[in-house]
Amino acid sequence: MGAGGRWVYDGCHDPVLAAQLPALIEGRAEAQAQSTSDTPDREVTPLCRQSRGTTLRLHRVLRPAPENSPSRATGHVAGCWNLPDGTLARGLFGTLHTGLCTWVTA
Repeated sequence: MGAGGRWVYDGCHDPVLAAQLPALIEGRAEAQAQSTSDTPDREVTPLCRQSRGTTLRLHRVLRPAPENSPSRATGHVAGCWNLPDGTLARGLFGTLHTGLCTWVTA
């Protein structure tokens, strides 16, 4: 892409993330490995029950949690990361909620 590194906390201002994250949740894009070019990341799992008229909430502070969407969410993206002690954790990176189509970060 030639756009350099991308970080989810910059996502609200990143036109590539703004286009690709909803596509990932809807199953129209594939997650890519963080440090290997052109390699799918099989640890990232999207789920979408409804995408139109939704708000995307990015989870800027990652917390290990079950991969279940919150009860009012219509979709999510979950994945893995390493904790400071090297333990592999899994949790939600973002969730879709019904409402206006906007970005919300937390």
